[in-house]
Amino acid sequence: MTVAAEAGLMIQQVVPEAASVELADVLGRLKRGPALTPFSDEVMEFCAQFSRAIFKDAAALKFPELQALAFWMRKAELLRLRESFLASQRPEALLAPQGVAFHIPPANVDTIFVYSWLLSVLAGNKNVIRLSPRVSAQTDILCRLFNQTLAASPEAMRYSTVMLRYGHEREITQAISAAADIRVIWGGDRSVRTIREIPLPPHARELTFPDRYSFAVIRAARYLAMENRQSLAEQFYNDTFWFDQMACSSPHLVFWEGSLQDVRAASASFVVSVRDHAERKQYEVQPATRMNRFTFSCQEAIDGRASTYEDLGVLTVLGVDRFGQLSRDHCGGGLIFQYRLRELGELAPFIARRDQTMSYFGFEREELTAFAHRLNGRGIDRIVPVGQALNFNRFWDGNDMLLQFMRYVYIG
Repeated sequence: MTVAAEAGLMIQQVVPEAASVELADVLGRLKRGPALTPFSDEVMEFCAQFSRAIFKDAAALKFPELQALAFWMRKAELLRLRESFLASQRPEALLAPQGVAFHIPPANVDTIFVYSWLLSVLAGNKNVIRLSPRVSAQTDILCRLFNQTLAASPEAMRYSTVMLRYGHEREITQAISAAADIRVIWGGDRSVRTIREIPLPPHARELTFPDRYSFAVIRAARYLAMENRQSLAEQFYNDTFWFDQMACSSPHLVFWEGSLQDVRAASASFVVSVRDHAERKQYEVQPATRMNRFTFSCQEAIDGRASTYEDLGVLTVLGVDRFGQLSRDHCGGGLIFQYRLRELGELAPFIARRDQTMSYFGFEREELTAFAHRLNGRGIDRIVPVGQALNFNRFWDGNDMLLQFMRYVYIG
């Protein structure tokens, strides 16, 4: 789509300030604005100030996912990222920004657009972020604090980021894509396929984050030996119930490793502890979500994919007895499948390319490394302790995202 075709397309801008704007003007200002260099002082200071604003804001304090975001953006973490960037420099090549990055985040994970933006802006890119018209409290808080921080920032930062709120208007996505040097699509397989139909400039790069599946593996004997079993339940709750279990890295299935006796005892204790913690956190299950969970569970039983059913209010637990029953279908909202492994290696045939995060408890690093070597890239991009499934990292879905937002300029 040409600039002439862009003319007349009106859109709702949220950042740098709320206004109805013409898309051609927005993209023109973004391109003409001063360029940033990777990990510049202006960017580092802005991100640190934004982090502090989230930490101090009374409304943001009510959302643990916003506090986790602020923690990840704190000055110490930014300095570690800069050290990683410097270590990636090569004598014969210069790391430079891609240019304009177009981020299309999902509507069901309210903070992912900031993580994506952060790595991109640290790399020196200018950014256009599409926000869903489905407004959430978390997104509103982040945009408000972003604009407040922006008001006291250097001019270069004010020209580095635009956030636009619109639906699925193809002509808008087409116009922004035509101006992009890298496009980042977060969402389900369907969203990725639909947006991929919209062309990019021939030189542009694309990162896609489609539907993924995640699970936990717990060694039953180590769990039963814990003095404070509740602590693991609390960590599992954070992994599972934030974003109503709809985040790509939230576990949907728990593999218990150990003897039948140990697994039965560990599972019985664990699910009650998770339920109790969810109730203490006043996690609310909407009637529609609970009905959806019940309907889904009935269908799993009818289709022979679930052998046992237990409704604990805030969560539902489905037991699976045979490996062939295991499925990646899931409804979210606090539903957990469980399956017993005699040893970790039994899990290998189940793994598929779609599998993203394996959270674990009770296993040594050497065992996990050997297991990953055995898979040889067939699936699983992250292996992290229970409680860290939602912790964002520059290494995501098998990509070094920091370097993906950059390009090497060879100097001979």
